[in-house]
Amino acid sequence: MSPLPPSTAALLLADARLPSGGHAHSAGVEPALMAGTDPDDLAALLRGRASTITLVEAGTAVAARHVRVSGGDLDAVEAAWAARTPSRAQRDAARLLARGYLRVGTELLPGDVAIARWRERRMPPPRPCVLGVIGAGLGMQPRELARLVVYEDMQAAAAAILKLEPRDPLSLVSLVVELCAEVDHELDVVAAITDPSDIPARSAPQSEAWAEAHARSNRRLFRA
Repeated sequence: MSPLPPSTAALLLADARLPSGGHAHSAGVEPALMAGTDPDDLAALLRGRASTITLVEAGTAVAARHVRVSGGDLDAVEAAWAARTPSRAQRDAARLLARGYLRVGTELLPGDVAIARWRERRMPPPRPCVLGVIGAGLGMQPRELARLVVYEDMQAAAAAILKLEPRDPLSLVSLVVELCAEVDHELDVVAAITDPSDIPARSAPQSEAWAEAHARSNRRLFRA
């Protein structure tokens, strides 16, 4: 068990400098721009993502945390996430990002059996499952974990925008704060999830189609 207080652990996991591979993920921004989305519409794009894909990820992390604490079946959480993530490109990206978080989890929780088992798998679990297990091991509360997932996703998008469509960084900070605040009222429901079947099932078909097209491109900067 890590000696880090839960609040410090949350700050660590939300830090973009954490060597988790998040820098390779644009949270759907690059696929949207490559598909012709007007840069002026990126705020609306992320607003839609925050209330769909991001809440699925947050619910998955909370479910994984509960299952880890209660001794349930983590494979059931992974299956529920996969059923709610129809895009193979998005699933592949989430599993790729998970490799970095598994490395972090090994350092923070060297005795965690689930993390050790996952590192031996050819195909790792998705990022939110790993975050849920790390959150459980570090003693994070469900709502804190859900808020972390939302913030991390929006922050990844903002960081990508700076590389793809440079603009005033402060305006993007304001956008992240705004988007996180807009979905905060939904986090009580997300934080109460104990059964994988209760993970939100909110799809974003256009983003999924863009992700599939993006995965076939050889001119991309980000994985997804």
